Amino acid sequence: MKIHNLLIHLHNSVDAFSLKPRHLDQIRTFFPDVRITVAKGNSDFMDKLPEAECALVWVFKPEWYVNAPLLKVLFTPAAGHDWVAGDPSGRVRTFYGRFHGRIMRESLIAMMLHFNRHCGKSLNDQRSRVWGRLDYNTCVGLFSQRVLIIGYGSLGRSMAELLKAFGARIVGVKRSLSGSEAANEIDKVITFDMLEEELPYADHVVFVLPGGVETDGIFTARHFESMKPGAYVYNFGRGNCYREEDLLNSLKNGHLAGAGLDVFAEEPLPPQSPLWELPNVLITPHSSAISREYIDFFIQEWAERIRDIEPFNEGDNAFC
Repeated sequence: MKIHNLLIHLHNSVDAFSLKPRHLDQIRTFFPDVRITVAKGNSDFMDKLPEAECALVWVFKPEWYVNAPLLKVLFTPAAGHDWVAGDPSGRVRTFYGRFHGRIMRESLIAMMLHFNRHCGKSLNDQRSRVWGRLDYNTCVGLFSQRVLIIGYGSLGRSMAELLKAFGARIVGVKRSLSGSEAANEIDKVITFDMLEEELPYADHVVFVLPGGVETDGIFTARHFESMKPGAYVYNFGRGNCYREEDLLNSLKNGHLAGAGLDVFAEEPLPPQSPLWELPNVLITPHSSAISREYIDFFIQEWAERIRDIEPFNEGDNAFC
């Protein structure tokens, strides 16, 4: 498909999330005849919006659609719907990023290996100049462990793909089963109501749930109590899926061995949070998807997805 007028507003406080000259070169390669406008800021974006047929953005508010009469499709790198709202009228199709798994699964593996291979102890020993070789007898391989992925969508499937390469056994948890789950994709797919039956067998429990009222507090203190002694939890979705008090209690007084946390109920994580002080907690600042290749992946995905969109039958303003 040929795009007549593309408007881009991809400025972000995270440099890896911002448009670079190489990304414009990629777009020109994909669509050499397109007219590309890069907004200099919010005001410039709003001035250029009425002429745009397609827009690549980080933020788009519902009331802005009325100022975009020619807009047909809107793309954002974000996987969640926090910053880009869909068109209330349904006229403009909105697409969200699906490429994050290629980056975030490496962040997950890094955390798992941190715990399995006692990397925290290695750093402490290095600072103290201690040769603690005999203390590594409890290291364990992912190939002998069971991983439970809660929120088995596109992100969870991408994580499972890499975990399977390590030899881990994987169980995915979905809201409902469609019957289309590949038999060789993972070992088992279950619904959330079966979760407590699987928790006692999981060495690692991974949350990749979206935010919102449907997932608010969905993992309870009872679920933490059902977990296997010595297990680890990881959260790469949103921080609302459990109460942090329940997590803290399980880490300090229960049988949970540790946690790798990238997202929190309140962000930034307050300095007074007890999570900062726990030696069995690995904290990253909602950075699991930050990578130099982030916008490159988004541009590649955008180019592929826009080619698959059926043409609009609206004359010269349509894709053709």
